[in-house]
Amino acid sequence: MATWSEFEEAAPEMAALGLKQLRKFGLAYLATTAKDGAPRVHPVCPFISEGRLFVATGPTSPKRLDLLRDGRYALHMLPGKNDDEFLVRGRASRVTDVKTREMALAGKGEINISDDEWLFELHIERVDTTFWENVGQPDTRPIRQRWLAP
Repeated sequence: MATWSEFEEAAPEMAALGLKQLRKFGLAYLATTAKDGAPRVHPVCPFISEGRLFVATGPTSPKRLDLLRDGRYALHMLPGKNDDEFLVRGRASRVTDVKTREMALAGKGEINISDDEWLFELHIERVDTTFWENVGQPDTRPIRQRWLAP
């Protein structure tokens, strides 16, 4: 698995798309796995701090227990111009030490995070991007890229 900065160093163009989508909307969809194995999707406000990707979960959100029990996740940024797509997959780990939490929250920007929210680092296993060529034309086609963590 990799951190955001490791991904960014290895695939700067893909990372630039992710940052663009994140900065534009500040919102993404986080997919987790419920206890019964069903998929669950949640709107979240991911953020990057010191080259690491984080998300906070509210005190009553089922996603916090999903991530604690089964750290697998998929994070899909909202589409950009021409429906450009950015998808991150990996495993989340709860941040429990004060020093890491303080570091992460120092880089959260304008996102409001309360003391009772849990913080998770999203470790990256795979990133997929899709660009659409000739949007709205009969020959519309996807251009896909994939990056896998070493």
